[in-house]
This record gives sequence, structure tokens and C-alpha cells, in this order.
Amino acid sequence: MASPITVDVTSPVGLPDERGGPSSRLSGPGPAPSTAGDLLALVVRAAQEELGATRCSVRLLRPATTAHRVATAAALGAAPPGGCGSRLVAPLTVDGDVVGVLEVEHDSLADPACDERLLARFAALASAVLAGTGGAAARRDRALAEVDQLQHLLRGLAGAVLEGAEIDGVVARLSELSGRPVAVLDTDLRLRTWAAPPGLRLTTAPELSGGVRDLLEGLGPDRPSVLVPADRGRGVTRRHLVAALVVEGALAGYLDVIEMGRPLGSADLPAVEQAAAVISVQLLGEARAARSAARGRDDVVADLLHGSRTADDLHRLARHVGLDLRGPRLLVRLPVAPGRSAAACRAGVLVVLEELLGGPPLLFAEPDALVALVLLPDDPGPPALRGVHRALGEGMDALSGLTGLRRAVVSGVCHDVADFPGALAETRDVDGLVVALGGRTEVVPVTELNTLRLVVNGDRADVALRFAEQCIGPLRRSDESTGGDLVETLRRYLAAGAQVRATAKVLGVHENTVRYRLGRIEHVTGLDMRRFDALLAAQLAFQVDGLAAVEEKR
Repeated sequence: MASPITVDVTSPVGLPDERGGPSSRLSGPGPAPSTAGDLLALVVRAAQEELGATRCSVRLLRPATTAHRVATAAALGAAPPGGCGSRLVAPLTVDGDVVGVLEVEHDSLADPACDERLLARFAALASAVLAGTGGAAARRDRALAEVDQLQHLLRGLAGAVLEGAEIDGVVARLSELSGRPVAVLDTDLRLRTWAAPPGLRLTTAPELSGGVRDLLEGLGPDRPSVLVPADRGRGVTRRHLVAALVVEGALAGYLDVIEMGRPLGSADLPAVEQAAAVISVQLLGEARAARSAARGRDDVVADLLHGSRTADDLHRLARHVGLDLRGPRLLVRLPVAPGRSAAACRAGVLVVLEELLGGPPLLFAEPDALVALVLLPDDPGPPALRGVHRALGEGMDALSGLTGLRRAVVSGVCHDVADFPGALAETRDVDGLVVALGGRTEVVPVTELNTLRLVVNGDRADVALRFAEQCIGPLRRSDESTGGDLVETLRRYLAAGAQVRATAKVLGVHENTVRYRLGRIEHVTGLDMRRFDALLAAQLAFQVDGLAAVEEKR
């Protein structure tokens, strides 16, 4: 038997009396009880005085199921009375379970009905004290368990990182430690990687439906996580604990822990947020490594385009950064409108070019343009080149939406490292020529303007325009006044290699009609289309006219 506890009955604790008011035995001035044990002893002493009992005790069930007296209002060392008298016992219950009894003893017989009613009230108060004590202990135990769980999880994740695990490995370790499926999603909720305990036998990751996107709004440094409830209307059949992955202050994705295997608890929130922080650090490392690799590739491409290194050095450096410079390529110069940044639109242009060309080209940003290196098949012929030109023309709307200009200048084929600096200079020269002549064309093949580049430069663009007007202007005015087709006939004649039969076939007219029109052209312009110099002049005039007069599409 434990030693009895002495109590102070002046503490201000209230218990309803028979009229419903607080008992005077448990109220009054004085210091409040400091522990649950003090409260329990106070209840026992008050019950003894209120019931006029010789002895009042609280006995709790020990693990061995024997009653253990923890509080008594009897004199120190007093023995329980024997012989005649009465004893009343009331059970003490916590959460529906009997945890002990409140026992009242009298030396003589008393009114049992009155005692039982009062005893029940005191038993209820003692039960409340025990419930509070047990609840605090349970909360303390749960808190300690949660701390242990969090520490165990963090030690496991730290161990995985120290072992050199990538994000896939960290996710697998987190799934193993938490006993639940875990997924890493990008900002568009696309799955990057996932893992699940083998016992769940999952073959695909439980998806997080796009219908919960509004619940994820605001996740970031200031709102690290959210619990997504199960909602079939949103396409979510299980609860998800989602934490933000933050890289350099911006949202970079989500860590999704799915409620399977065992339910999500309060300890999971800090654990998942800490795990998200670990994965965010890894994402930051990946981002910095990717930027470093991109800078290395840009340096190699810059050296390639400007011819600042030998071929052997370029191939060695290219292999070091994961580039293969072998194979024929085209340079495509995409000028950027004033007020726009080539570096800023680079990522978007790369996406468009990859879709148009069937693969991602190397893309280099100059101050006023983007230069793409487009890989061609081995031994490319005219069909391959025309395919690139056609693809660029079809994608001009998307490209111009990013660069602000509807123009792509395409070089000739570069077969070797030494070809690239000259090709870059050619595309730059032709781009300047196009700007000087009006800058309204779309796809500009450099190889079709080689002759024009020999006789025209940007400083003499006005001379070229006057020359084109002298050759083609009279024909255009004649067509307008007579309804003829002299301009189109001459254009088709040049495109057909100055062959009358081929021109007639394209135009769908008789050969004599073509000969008649060529005579009219000579009469109007003074150019004899049987002479080589006249053909060359007409060809140059059409090239200048095409560069200057094609309407820009909006």
C-alpha cells in the first residue's frame, strides 16, 4: 500500500452540490493545485469531508490488475477499520474503461442512498482528473513518437543523400520509410518519378488529378504544404499530402504522398515538408548543373561559329560537354526585333524548332539574333534542304510570335568545322541586305542570293531598288493597263532555265504564246531574253523585287 497523501482543502476547485451549486468543501481562496496528483488528492479529501467518511481513497488498477491506493484522506499510518461499518465504492472510468475506484469507508452505518449520489459526483470529478492526466500522457507519448518518427525519416533521407542517391533514390527511400506511395510531380502535375512499398503491389503511380489545381494555388515558400481530401468529383479517390518543391524562391514542382498502406497522421506533415526540402536542394543542384552544362555547350558553339579554336580542340571540347559536331548542318539565323531579348525568347524558339524539324537543334543567342545549327542527313540533297525551308515557312507564325520578326536566313550546307564561320558571316550579310531592301521576306536561302550579294550591299540598297524598278516596273505597268501576264511569264521563264517549252507547260499556254510575250517584254524593257546578260539582269531584278515587296504577314 502506498503512503497516504496529505492535501490542502482550501484550493478553489468546484464540484456541484445537491442543489447544483459548487460545494463549499472545494472552493475558497488559496493557491491552485499545481499537478494532477494534487487535484486528485484534493478531490479525495473533499469527498471525505462532504460525505462524513472515516476514510476516503482512490485505488487505480496497476498493470498486474491489482488495486493500488494512490490517494487517501485518512491519517498517516492509519489502518483500515474492521468489524462493523459501511463501505461504498464507485468506479472511475476514462474513455469507457474502468481504471480504478473511489472508496469511502464509515465506522458506522450511514444513509447509503445519500452517500451513493454524492459519491457518484466525486467519482465523476476524479475520473475527469484521471482523464486529463491520461490525455496529457498520451499526447506526450504521441509527440515523442512523432519526433522519433521524424528523426528516423530525416536520418534515412540524409543517409540516402550522403550515399549519392539521385532524386529517384531519395523518393524510393522516403516511400520505404513512410510506408506509402510517393511521387514527384512538375508544376503541370506531370509525373517525374515515383515509388511505392512492394507490399502495395502498385504498377502505376496514383495520379493527382488536375481538378485539384485550385487547392494547390499559393503553395510555395510561405505555404509549404496542403492536405488534399478525397473527392470523387475532382477525380481524387484518396487523400494526398502535397508539399511544394521550391528552387531559388520559385515553385519547381510538388512532392505527393498518397494515403495508402496506413492513414496519414499529424506527424506526416513536418516529415513530408522536411522531405520536400531535401528534394528541393537536389533540384537546385540539378538546375545549377544544367546551367553550367548549358554554358559549356554555348562556349563550344561560340568557338565553332567564330572559328576561335582548331578543329581538334573543338571536337575534344564538344565531347566533354556532350556534343557531337560531326555531320552536315545548316545555320538558320532568326533575327530578333528591337526591344526584345534573344536570350529571353531562346527557350520558346527551341521548343518550336524541335517540333518543326523533328529534333532539337543547337541554338546560340547573339545580341540581335538566334542562330540554330540544324543537323541534316548524311549527303543531303536539294529535297532535304527544301524540307527545312518548308518547315521554317510553316512555323513562321509561331517563330515570329517569339522573335517579333518574320524572317529566317538559311545558310548553305556546312560539312566541316571550318565551314561554320563563313556561313555565319553569310547569314549576317544577307540579313543586313534584306533589312536594307525592306526586310519583309520570310525564309531567305543564302545560296539563292549569292549573285545578288556580289553586286549589292546594304550601303547601295537604293541603287538596287532603282535597278529592279527599271527592269520590272514597265512590265508591271503594262500588265495593269492591258491585263497581260508579262511579269509572270518572265518569272516562269527564268525559273524554267530560259526554256520556252517548259515555260509554256507551266503556264498552260502554247509555245508561240510564250515567244510572243518574250517579244513584248523586249519591246517594253529593251531586254533581249536570248542574251545571257539580260537573263542575269532580270534574275537580279526579281530577287531585289522579292526581298523588297513581299507583304509581311501579321
